[in-house]
Amino acid sequence: MKHSHGNLIAIAFPILVLASVAGAGWYYYYAEVDKNQILSMEFSTQQGISKTDLENLQTRINILLENGAALQARLVSEQESQGELADSLEKTVADKKAMETRLQQEVKKVILTTAELEAELEKRRAEQKSLHNEIITVSGENSQLLDQLEQEQESKRHITSLKSRLERELDDSRVEISQLKNQMTVIQLTSDVLFSPGSARIKPDGQKVLSIIAESLNAYPDRFISVEGHTDNLPIVLNTRYESNWELSTARGLAAVNYFQQNSQVDPRRLKVVGYGQYHPVSSNKSAEGRQRNRRIEIKILPPEIAGEARN
Repeated sequence: MKHSHGNLIAIAFPILVLASVAGAGWYYYYAEVDKNQILSMEFSTQQGISKTDLENLQTRINILLENGAALQARLVSEQESQGELADSLEKTVADKKAMETRLQQEVKKVILTTAELEAELEKRRAEQKSLHNEIITVSGENSQLLDQLEQEQESKRHITSLKSRLERELDDSRVEISQLKNQMTVIQLTSDVLFSPGSARIKPDGQKVLSIIAESLNAYPDRFISVEGHTDNLPIVLNTRYESNWELSTARGLAAVNYFQQNSQVDPRRLKVVGYGQYHPVSSNKSAEGRQRNRRIEIKILPPEIAGEARN
């Protein structure tokens, strides 16, 4: 704008001079010359100021441009940094989500493992309890077996002692003692040890034998005793009081039971009597020796479990 102002002054100046000369004459010529000189000096001064200002402005513009370029570069750098930060943040968020997912999976796995371990622990506890109960049962069974073994050994001692005492009174053919696997003891006496032929009255020697046997019976106070009478197959003689071998075998068994109860104080609740007649032979009735063995009294000390069943 300062350049336009200067140009107008330069154009207007000659016109004003010519006008002055023509209109006012030479009087005003020198005055106008002076004015012209003053205007020229002002114009020169204004041109110097405008050039300096332009240079300063250009310098400031250059500085501003440089600053703008620097700011632009800095902005680009900041944008790049922000992009990197955004990428880093996005990666961090993704890593966090992945870690949370892994942690959730690990927690589920730990929960599942814990449940499995608790189930396994409960199973082991049940097995341990079962094993403990089994040990108690086995210990009880072992204790019972030891008691049973001790009873069997004690029974063998009693039977051995009984057999020795009976053998001193009788020969081997007239007495037989056997001990079965179920702990039942069977004492077989031929009938002639206790009775006369066709009779159920116990002879004095027979009473002595029964007293010896009763001592052994009383050594087993918790065992039941069965007294069983047997005959051979010969018919009953007409002059006897018994009409059949059934009656004779039963009467002989009952006589032995009464003796145990009355004379040897064997608990009658432990005693029972059975008469089998001729129908349970242990030998052939075709020979005299066989018939002698079949005519017998069997005294059975029954197994412990039979005593338990009878009490129940």
